[in-house]
Amino acid sequence: MLTGGEGSTTWFTSDLHLGHPLVSGIRGFGEDEAGVARHDATLLGNLREALQEGDHLWILGDISSGWEPQEEAALDKIQAALKADDMPRVYLHLVSGNHDSTHPLHTHAYLRQPRFLEVFDSVQSMQNLLWEGHTVWLNHFPRPGQDHIPGGSRHDELRLDVPWMLHGHLHSPTPITGAGQVDVGVDPWGLKPVVKEELMETLMASGRG
Repeated sequence: MLTGGEGSTTWFTSDLHLGHPLVSGIRGFGEDEAGVARHDATLLGNLREALQEGDHLWILGDISSGWEPQEEAALDKIQAALKADDMPRVYLHLVSGNHDSTHPLHTHAYLRQPRFLEVFDSVQSMQNLLWEGHTVWLNHFPRPGQDHIPGGSRHDELRLDVPWMLHGHLHSPTPITGAGQVDVGVDPWGLKPVVKEELMETLMASGRG
């Protein structure tokens, strides 16, 4: 049963891109092996520092570049950092992104599910939560029509057009990406996870979804 103890906290993050030289370089760590190692250690260290006994962490996709060796290394790093013997028991949930082989946009995603479940307590392509009477959807992607690259929006058929949403994918400079929509990725949050209560405040301040 995935329940934390009294006083447990729920955290959100996205787009770790562990082992991904291009993203490590964009984030200022450099694209060489040492820079990527610092990048990964910083993100995982921030997660370890935040999480306490019984906490839940939702990662909204893209743990790596999706290239199999990098993905396997990312899974190993997450398990070593967050499921280590010296860590309190925490619950890890993944909402898969386009760079995760377990997302159903990939033909053989079902074959990767068991591997991801060795690390995560749950894996899904989207999820909804009830916050202050609002149904808030979790998805890797923002609403249709938004993307972080030129040339149009990708995977719009997999996106949700809903009033309230938390997402990743955009690597946004600031958290609010639209009315009722907030990017929980590490980029707009100082490379750290964000706690549910702060996200609720930010989401409600974004305007009516």
